[in-house]
Amino acid sequence: MLLTEKPLRRWIIEPVPDESAVRRLSEALGLPTLVAGLLARNGRDDPEAARAFLEPRLSALHDPARLPGCVAAARRILTAVAEKQTIVVYGDYDVDGVTASAILWHMLTALGAVVENYIPHRLDEGYGLNSEAIEQLASRNPKPLVITVDCGITALAQAALARERGLELIITDHHAFPDRGLPEASILVHPRLAGMDGDSYPFGQLCGAGVALKLAWQIAREHCGSERVSNALRDLLMDSLSLAALGSVADVVPLEDENRLLVRFGLAQIKRTRFGGLNALIEASNLARESIDSYHVGFVLGPRLNACGRMGHARDALKLLTDATASEARQLAEMLNQVNQERRGVERGIFKDAEARVIEAGFDSPDRRAIVLAGEGWHGGVIGIVASRLVDRFNRPVVMLNVENGLAQGSARSVLGVSILDAISEASHLLMSFGGHDMAAGLKVEARHIDELRRIVIEHINRRLSERDLVPTMKIDAQCRLDELDLQAVRHLSRLEPFGRGNDRPRFLIRDCLVNRAGERMGRDGRHLSIHLRQGGTYQRAIGWNLGDWAAQLPAGARLDVVCEARVNRWNDRESVDLEIKDFRPAGVEEVAADA
Repeated sequence: MLLTEKPLRRWIIEPVPDESAVRRLSEALGLPTLVAGLLARNGRDDPEAARAFLEPRLSALHDPARLPGCVAAARRILTAVAEKQTIVVYGDYDVDGVTASAILWHMLTALGAVVENYIPHRLDEGYGLNSEAIEQLASRNPKPLVITVDCGITALAQAALARERGLELIITDHHAFPDRGLPEASILVHPRLAGMDGDSYPFGQLCGAGVALKLAWQIAREHCGSERVSNALRDLLMDSLSLAALGSVADVVPLEDENRLLVRFGLAQIKRTRFGGLNALIEASNLARESIDSYHVGFVLGPRLNACGRMGHARDALKLLTDATASEARQLAEMLNQVNQERRGVERGIFKDAEARVIEAGFDSPDRRAIVLAGEGWHGGVIGIVASRLVDRFNRPVVMLNVENGLAQGSARSVLGVSILDAISEASHLLMSFGGHDMAAGLKVEARHIDELRRIVIEHINRRLSERDLVPTMKIDAQCRLDELDLQAVRHLSRLEPFGRGNDRPRFLIRDCLVNRAGERMGRDGRHLSIHLRQGGTYQRAIGWNLGDWAAQLPAGARLDVVCEARVNRWNDRESVDLEIKDFRPAGVEEVAADA
């Protein structure tokens, strides 16, 4: 394949900020112009606002008492603790649900509660509260107090069943509300509910673990009878920040407002945590010597915690993060490694099959701007990941369904700006169950309705996406010269972390770079690219993950426009700049698109 035949993404470059504002910001905060420009472009051209972003304080977290239902829930829970009533924390099987469960378990255990965890089996029970579990818990004598985390807000029938059976239910969740009303639970804790005074919580985008941390914080305050909690409970809350960071990154919530604080301080705490299971997982993942950031959480730790919920039962991940002994923690961490390897193999096989089906059936045509795919024998615990990969591959929303015994159950993923939950909701009359949010959802439908579901979803998405929207785009934060990405500037870039949804790692366009040394394949299977670039008197090696096939098309002397990200590489107490190529094209082939 010739370099001139390389498929072109639509590059979208952010507008250049006001030069005088950038200069003032740079001088006031001692920042390289490149970094000051990024802050100004994102609306932080006021020096004090920029300083608050670069130097965040944990004290900026919102008061948990403002979280709707939080005070009432904390007081009811403490009554249960005092009366030795069994408390069941009912979680979800993903990283957010597991970490949220662990946060509450640690706080309640520290207060001497009689506490149990319940996590449904992904394939046997499905997401959230289920009637069988409600019946089983309600049959106990005496009945426990049940607290949901990361689920329950859509469980209207199950909440009604719990009330009928005399089972007291506190629901804590962060997912979208159902159209047909709210569940009749004893107490609802949710960041987008109106408070008792009618006011809303200042930030509605917490994940399940973030909500659980706020509840644990309020429980500690109520227990101590003061806004200041005891040193022991403060230390526990600080350790719990690491779990909230894991849940927030894994659930891909926007890293804005207090989510950014939870992740920033949680990542700083993660290497100091006293949670033995988390330490064992870090060790088993070969991260003990690493400075753990959101990448390690999203692509190393998170997938391991998720793997047992996808391939087996999430209770193993929860045990690792709660009451596992040192020996059990080491064994569980190694088991998660092995299960994650198994998950990756299964995922690759399903993706290959699904990709071929999409192309063969023409589901990737411009007049079908969503993909609804069904197959037999697809592992129900993995198809959500495959759906995400298909979104990346075909740049459109995807619904993947596993068909078994006349029933189809699966996951949906979307692109930014298009709600897959809205699309699925339009077919609600066909569905046995569904739920989720704009970017991800789950659903169950009788197999005989799949064709009609496909028609409705595609028509809905076609009204919201144009053919132009199907062309892959890449947002570029700034144009710069190669010499501007020096070690000092890249060190300052790290102050913008943590990176993730809503605060993406900056991408830079460097025009007209000379290939100083021909591209080479790297890695065990040659899948990756190593290339040496020069611009003026500046030389820099760069790598391109999964770009090894282009190495032969990048001879010395070729001129490229390159989009890259920059990181500080630390090795043996030495620091250097690492450039990661995200895209490239022959210099001057096409101007950067100016429209968004």
